[in-house]
Amino acid sequence: MRAALSFAVFCLAATVAGSRGAGDEVLARPGVGLAAAVQHSLGTQNKTAPTHSSAAQATHQVVAGGREVENKKHLVDENSWKNDLVLWMLPADVRSRLPRVAQTWFRCWVMCMALYFGVGCLWAYYAYFAFGDKLFKQGQIPVFKDMWEQMKVSFIGMPLYAMLPTLTEFCVEQGWTLAYGRVDDVGLARYTLYFVLYMISVEFFVYWQHRILHMGVGYKWLHFIHHKYNKGDQMSPFAGLAFHPLDGIMQALPYSWTLFYVPMHFLTHEMLLFFTSIWTTNIHDNVHAKIAPVMGAGYHTIHHTLYNYNYGHYFTFVDRLFGTLITPEELEEKKAADAAAAAAAKAQ
Repeated sequence: MRAALSFAVFCLAATVAGSRGAGDEVLARPGVGLAAAVQHSLGTQNKTAPTHSSAAQATHQVVAGGREVENKKHLVDENSWKNDLVLWMLPADVRSRLPRVAQTWFRCWVMCMALYFGVGCLWAYYAYFAFGDKLFKQGQIPVFKDMWEQMKVSFIGMPLYAMLPTLTEFCVEQGWTLAYGRVDDVGLARYTLYFVLYMISVEFFVYWQHRILHMGVGYKWLHFIHHKYNKGDQMSPFAGLAFHPLDGIMQALPYSWTLFYVPMHFLTHEMLLFFTSIWTTNIHDNVHAKIAPVMGAGYHTIHHTLYNYNYGHYFTFVDRLFGTLITPEELEEKKAADAAAAAAAKAQ
């Protein structure tokens, strides 16, 4: 049961202007078609007969504005549907009184807890009980005390973790990002292209956010909390979100800020963001699956024990680029060479 990277992607949407133009207003009226919108736009912009060029330009502006309005409406409606889907347990009158931002935050918090505890418990059962005798040597399974401590740290941070997707969703609904609502808006080819660009940006900046948090005050005041679990038998699926809240938010920020310069299907963005809670479960279980260039648990265990290597997120490419990669196989070879050298020195 290994976590698999299986996502889809999409792209291209322009940011919505701060105020709506005349063409947008016409398109927003029920029963008014594109032809009427174009006619209205031409009539308000120029009382005299327009040239062919100005008419074409006005038509393009109205169509583009209409698409922006439609994209924004689709995103707002989709996010409302997600709120209703997750917050069904709240009485309707209570939910209706909550501001939209509060509903979104509550939804993100509930989903974060459900994924963390649900996936973590299933993973722990699989790794430690169902197949523990095959995956671990005696004494390598973490004790419950360590896992409980990791759960407490994670639980305290989750309300604050939920603020990042809440703020991101607000920015998207305001039209401040390049996020879009439907794959059909851009086509599968562009969807795939922009997904790749998005993931490259996320991978690069998560690496550097993580590496910076190992420097000076970043480590002293924030990241050291996560590195209390610095041995293989202390790490568990529950260590994945055991961060100082600000630390956890900083490492997830690239998922959000990339939306401002790479077009991205918003639902895919959200799925990727929440997938990280599953991925961090995977890389802290201390089970090396040998699936390079994926930055699996074998690599991340080295990071927790040696500190200055293997900062990457999903893949090993950026660590290799900046000279901070050590593979589990290379580490074993180094240990064997050091042991042989020590034995030879002792024999002399």
